[in-house]
Amino acid sequence: MLPEIEMPGHSVAALTAYPELACKPGPYEVRTTWGVDENILCPKEETFTFIENVLTEVMALFPSQYIHIGGDEAPKTVWQASQIAQDVIKRENLKDEHELQSYFIRRVEKFLNAHGRRIIGWDEILEGGLAPNATVMSWRGINGGIAAARANHDVVMTPTSNTYLDYNQGDPRFESIYMGARLPLMTVYAYEPIPDSLTAEQGKHVLGTQGQLWTEYMQTTRDMEYMAFPREMAIAEIAWSPKAARSWDSFGRRLLPRLLALDRLGVNYRFPGVESGLEKNQVVAGDTVTVTLATPIPEAEIRYTLDGSEPTITSTKYTGPLHLTIPADGSVSVVARAFLDEHHASPSRAATFRRATTTSTR
Repeated sequence: MLPEIEMPGHSVAALTAYPELACKPGPYEVRTTWGVDENILCPKEETFTFIENVLTEVMALFPSQYIHIGGDEAPKTVWQASQIAQDVIKRENLKDEHELQSYFIRRVEKFLNAHGRRIIGWDEILEGGLAPNATVMSWRGINGGIAAARANHDVVMTPTSNTYLDYNQGDPRFESIYMGARLPLMTVYAYEPIPDSLTAEQGKHVLGTQGQLWTEYMQTTRDMEYMAFPREMAIAEIAWSPKAARSWDSFGRRLLPRLLALDRLGVNYRFPGVESGLEKNQVVAGDTVTVTLATPIPEAEIRYTLDGSEPTITSTKYTGPLHLTIPADGSVSVVARAFLDEHHASPSRAATFRRATTTSTR
């Protein structure tokens, strides 16, 4: 297990307990909702003493080589207005507050290195200059990871586009938990952690990938399980299997036994539904449209409706592409679900197909 101790941002809980670590007077209050808070740790000596004491306790608890120090989402507003922060910038001949964060991270790295540990942090630690031995977790896309690998730093590729398991899995109208962008199972599985733009030598710096499951809006363990599985299985396969050995069709054929094993363990997973064919509403140029639906589990049946109602196990069975006629002044709504039996059914997914309107001009 690898601990993450956030700094200098995401630290309002620490400032609430120890307001003297802030650059401006409190009081502070622990956050109870998601958000990026401008109140971050102040780069003064008392702060570094506090951090070193905390990390000493962390190292005693965790034998891991790496200690994650966060580094993400740390607005510089307070530092810009703080005489303490500005004095450090002047004393250390730093250019700006981004270099001040780099100075902050480098001090922490030096302390951890002296105790035989290495730091890892989110890609914001690239800003202002990367600490000498730091490993980067690239979450704001892949460009930060590419830059770090080209500079001979190790990287874990964790972009929101493919690895954030707190993101919504399907149609928000039918999902019990919804946060952020849509990240279906197929998109997770399609990810390749080593970018083509890296050379073979640079690619060796990509240590792998990781699935992130932030729980601000998950109330129970069952919520967490629902968001994690089976997408976590896709993360594991893309992380541990070479690209040439991976196949979406093969993954689907092997998926049902894994899900039934989760049943036996009492895990509350999301049964995979329609992964393609209903990605978005469409405006169609003509009066007909062909809709092809697919679910990753071959043993499952797709049931659908055309009246906007949610399908049941007795709804019309999908047997091949749907050739739909769109009324001149209307639309057709396709709602589909995947069923193995009455106890294994996916959430619905829906899309509306509307005929394009034309206007004449003279």
